[in-house]
Amino acid sequence: MRAPASLVAARGGVPARVPACAMRALRIERRCTAATRFRIGASMACECAMPDERTMRRLPVRPAGRSPACRARAGQPTRLVSPHSPRSDVMRKRGFALALLLAAGAGIWPAAGQNNEQLGQRLFDVMSRNNPEVLPGRRVNHAKGEVFKGTFTASPGAAALSKAPHLQGGTVPMVIRFSDSGGTLTVPDRAEPVHGMAMTFLLPDGSSTDLMCLNMPVFVSATPEDFIAFNEALQASPPGSASPTAIQRHVAAHPETQRFLAMLKPMPESFGTASYFAIHAYRLTNAAGERHDVRWRIVPEAGELARKPEDAAASPPDALFEEMHGRLDRGPVAFRLQVQVAEPGDPTDNATIAWPESRRIVDLGQILVTAAVANPAEAEKPIGFLPGKELPGLEPGNDPFFAARAAVYAVAFRARNP
Repeated sequence: MRAPASLVAARGGVPARVPACAMRALRIERRCTAATRFRIGASMACECAMPDERTMRRLPVRPAGRSPACRARAGQPTRLVSPHSPRSDVMRKRGFALALLLAAGAGIWPAAGQNNEQLGQRLFDVMSRNNPEVLPGRRVNHAKGEVFKGTFTASPGAAALSKAPHLQGGTVPMVIRFSDSGGTLTVPDRAEPVHGMAMTFLLPDGSSTDLMCLNMPVFVSATPEDFIAFNEALQASPPGSASPTAIQRHVAAHPETQRFLAMLKPMPESFGTASYFAIHAYRLTNAAGERHDVRWRIVPEAGELARKPEDAAASPPDALFEEMHGRLDRGPVAFRLQVQVAEPGDPTDNATIAWPESRRIVDLGQILVTAAVANPAEAEKPIGFLPGKELPGLEPGNDPFFAARAAVYAVAFRARNP
């Protein structure tokens, strides 16, 4: 995607417009349809319970055939908010905002300090002011998704980088969820540029570790306070607002948000031909005590392939899920689990800045998606993805968003489960 065009200054230095790609992404249409019309990507959030490893290990395999997403579309109503509701624009705003916040790197729920508790409540409150209509028990964002079974086999050299149990060789089972961003179950796959791949590695001792990844390498805001300001700008920019709107001014003043918008990708050929990124920096420690700051990425063995615009526009609503089921009927779908290793000076506390691609990439092993689970809506209810969980040899880095997300994640979970 092209880099953003230059900003054009207007009266008193207020930008008259923002980059063309940003304007396309920020467009909010008056006419509501089942598709999510609010366009700034969004990410892979899920408000959910702590993982139940025994339940995940027993997930039944779905027989070949029509995807659950397609069956749901043809059956009972699954919409979280009516596309004709005056609150549908509100739902889209809040879905994006809460999604981004709770998504990559949302950690476990430690005892937060008072400042983090207050920040978590502020973050939740500013997003809750949109007052969406949400069905009980549904994920706030990335509502449309399906659960799959898989395996991970560590590469022989993975232990040189970390003493984490799943990186010591051998194969461990996995639970994997692919999803579209947005708060409705009926959003067409082509309508959302951001997709998620969340995964749980089921470890031999009965514990687990998780990664939540986007098909985006960077985040939209550098700090929690910036994210609050971003959300407030969204709320102050309803359809019909005079230009420049509050969100246009915010984007123009935040190059990191422009970078995020410029990196939005076309519709992939398949969930199995997209790369995914955990965005934040983590720290790996090996048996010798050597530490490395890294960023996780998931790379498809089939190569990264996108659809032509005309093909994407003509694709059916559940194209990515249907394609994934058809692909699995032919055999497992393979990915490589890799880390990008930081060098001195690379920022580990700012997820809006990508590290240079010249940094060392270490292959840690192969992920195989082997089968879809039966009744995914029921199967995923006890499943939670908590990527801030620590293991020996694996811990979250020093990004301030980790603590803020842990705090708001807890607030959001309690709100969903009074």
